[in-house]
Amino acid sequence: MKKFDDKISQSILAKLRENSRISWQQLGAAVHLSPQACAERVRQMQDAGVIGGFTLRENRPRHFITVLMAHNRFAEFERFLHSESGIESADKTSGDGCYHIVYTADTPAELEVFLARLSPHGRYRVASGLKRVVG
Repeated sequence: MKKFDDKISQSILAKLRENSRISWQQLGAAVHLSPQACAERVRQMQDAGVIGGFTLRENRPRHFITVLMAHNRFAEFERFLHSESGIESADKTSGDGCYHIVYTADTPAELEVFLARLSPHGRYRVASGLKRVVG
């Protein structure tokens, strides 16, 4: 399996992090490849699982929620997470908390409704983003 740890692959990934909608022509010019070669390299990285998809980042208020589970029904909890539309990402974690959720909400009331649905699963801590510094 190809590792994609060479300079060109790393440059492609950096450019895609900046703008995942960049054209093949612009991306190729930035990393010194033809547009076709660049598209093929990205396809190979997708096939290898290096690139899992392209994401839209909204400039909505983000809330970082650490969940400390009250039960061990993890599959049930993860189904709940998949059913919620405001979740940007959710990770099962070790250390401080069982899950880390990034939730986007336009209003405090919207966040409050989500937290009410979350509370049967355990305790939680919320930190809200003030300003995105990178990314």
